[in-house]
Amino acid sequence: MPADGTMASIVARGTCPVQGNSDLYGLGIRLGLYIQMITVQLSGMLSVYFRVDDHIGQGTIIFVLSTSIVLVRLINASIGLASQTDPNGLQGAPDPPIEAVEVFPVMTLLMIQLGVCRVSRRNMTAMLIWMIELVGLTALFNYYWWRGMDLLPRSCPDDKAFFFAKVSIWGWFRSFNKASAVLAAIGAFVAVVSYCGTMIYVCVLAVYTLFRRGRFDGFPWPSEEEEEAERSQAVGTFDLLANVGAIVYVEVSLKWNGITGVHSLDSPGQFMPFFIALGQLLSVFYCAAKYFLQLRVESQDFGSENESMVECHHVHKAHSTRGHVEDVELH
Repeated sequence: MPADGTMASIVARGTCPVQGNSDLYGLGIRLGLYIQMITVQLSGMLSVYFRVDDHIGQGTIIFVLSTSIVLVRLINASIGLASQTDPNGLQGAPDPPIEAVEVFPVMTLLMIQLGVCRVSRRNMTAMLIWMIELVGLTALFNYYWWRGMDLLPRSCPDDKAFFFAKVSIWGWFRSFNKASAVLAAIGAFVAVVSYCGTMIYVCVLAVYTLFRRGRFDGFPWPSEEEEEAERSQAVGTFDLLANVGAIVYVEVSLKWNGITGVHSLDSPGQFMPFFIALGQLLSVFYCAAKYFLQLRVESQDFGSENESMVECHHVHKAHSTRGHVEDVELH
């Protein structure tokens, strides 16, 4: 369907640029997201190379879940407002909660955040939430590019996105994202089926072990070493490049579309996500410093213990020698 014949063009307004929603993707919230991306990467690296517990990556899924719920509610409210608006009285219509040009940057950030979350299969609750978010965001991604952006309000005659150049989101870039959405849906389906198959296998093996040994020793999940072996350094490098690409994609798209009201820290609501993310980053550095200090103390204790053992060995040898000499009778 051409863009000129969509509901978005029917409810289009004459106010361009768009007044952004600072409560959803303001500067403080975006900075918090970017810092959280870096924090997740650092926490994951520490957990792989230095065996430090990775709580940040698993905790991120709760933030993604809450933001996704808010985004879905705003999209639903905007579509409902657009469908109820009288085309003859557009000038007096209230401003929509969110427009089509505002959705894809936020959706990109959420999907990148979900992709870098490090959730262990042994944490079944966190893994279940992660799977629900994966299916939900994939469905939202498909809905937006195939149908949703036609129903959402649209203020400007054209909306731009960054794809190594300034491109329109209503042309070939939309077709590209439609294809990407289908591939993402296939990947999500494979991931869900694979996880469900793993769960069935683990449960059957646990029941078999219970009846054979007469006791339950826990689910036979792979060890931490086996899980970490599946994550190569190439995957971590790809995650880092994806984070950088997402940041550039979002910031350049906001600038090119002239979205206002989301580039300052004026409102108090901007500070809380920013400082929470900053605190998470500092906690990762604290855990790393604490780990290195523990290693240093343990190495010093081990060195002192070795020196004590050497000294005790020499003293014992001297006593034995003297005792041997005293026992010899002189003629």
